[in-house]
Amino acid sequence: MPQLTNIGTMGAGVIATDAYVFFNGQHKMDITGGYEESVGLTGGFGQGGGLGHFTTLYGLMVENAVEFKIVTADGQVRVINECVDPDLFWAMRGGGGRTFAVLTKYHVQLHPALPIHMYNLLAEFNAKGNGLREILTVHAENQLAWSQELVTGGVDYLVNGVEFDAVLPFTDDGSKLAALMAPFVEAVSNSTEITILMSNFTSYASYLDYTVFSKADAKATEPPGILQLLASRLMPQSLFTTTASIATLIDAVIYGITTARGLLPDTDITATQVVFEMPLSNPDTERKTSVNPAWRMTLWHVIHVAEWTAPLEAAAQNNITLGFLDMLAPLKASSPEGGAYVNEASYEEPEWEETFWGDNYGRLWEVKGRYDPEHVFDCWKCFGWRGENE
Repeated sequence: MPQLTNIGTMGAGVIATDAYVFFNGQHKMDITGGYEESVGLTGGFGQGGGLGHFTTLYGLMVENAVEFKIVTADGQVRVINECVDPDLFWAMRGGGGRTFAVLTKYHVQLHPALPIHMYNLLAEFNAKGNGLREILTVHAENQLAWSQELVTGGVDYLVNGVEFDAVLPFTDDGSKLAALMAPFVEAVSNSTEITILMSNFTSYASYLDYTVFSKADAKATEPPGILQLLASRLMPQSLFTTTASIATLIDAVIYGITTARGLLPDTDITATQVVFEMPLSNPDTERKTSVNPAWRMTLWHVIHVAEWTAPLEAAAQNNITLGFLDMLAPLKASSPEGGAYVNEASYEEPEWEETFWGDNYGRLWEVKGRYDPEHVFDCWKCFGWRGENE
């Protein structure tokens, strides 16, 4: 809930790295930005959800939005918030960028800076073993305990290895994260299926200090010039409660990992990211934001990723795109109440309206019709899109 103190203001186009330098470096305040520092915070990120390492603690970025200055389709300059044009403010807190208005200023709740503690694991799976299934299972078995203590982070799972990052913003020396991770670290260390290349804990005085690691990691995993394809699903907490449901979840994730590897040459990269940066501290029971309500039940955001460097022929890219959609089937079957994050999903998602916004779609459509009846603001499968022939 906005405190109406410690409010930050950003103009359109401000990228994450500049926001971190200004707010965290100069003013000792944390902002609910994302991991990728080249992302503009006020556009699709800050209007479509906004996921990052502070999400478990403070909610999505849209939940920290206090006020917007915008220009609507009729040319009118408006300042909107929960009191002025509240329906439009609600719609722009989750409905996505380039959809309802041109945003020129974004006012956001800031939070006193916290130290950042991280656990990092880099490991390979022994050939023809069950290392992938083993570590995914241990991860899932520990996820409820981590989520209850607001641990955040993300993992890159490959067919032959893993890079695992768990993060906890907290005012201690890192002891809490170390204690929470101990069962996982012990299980992985004792495995005969996994070869550990690195396993360590690191603490940073501030988020800006932490970005020294995150920048280097992003440069290595997502270098400039790559072409990328995503397909994703939000996986609910109910799948983490029994041995059988965890096994179903792991089967679905592994199916995607192995299927993706067969769709691209070995020279290209496929991986599955399991992100556990969920808005656990904010159930949004009053529906003050328009993001998919499935977020409130989610523990894993599973993203199948393909990356390549040279442009593909249209037929080849279409084959990969359809293959990635098809391999979501087991994840969708095990999460009928789930959805997908509009900013990190397949651009060909077939049931995109319900998948991206759930039962908020009807109210969003009414707001769209009131403030942009001529569809001045439109883009591919953004909210209100009526098809490529319109």
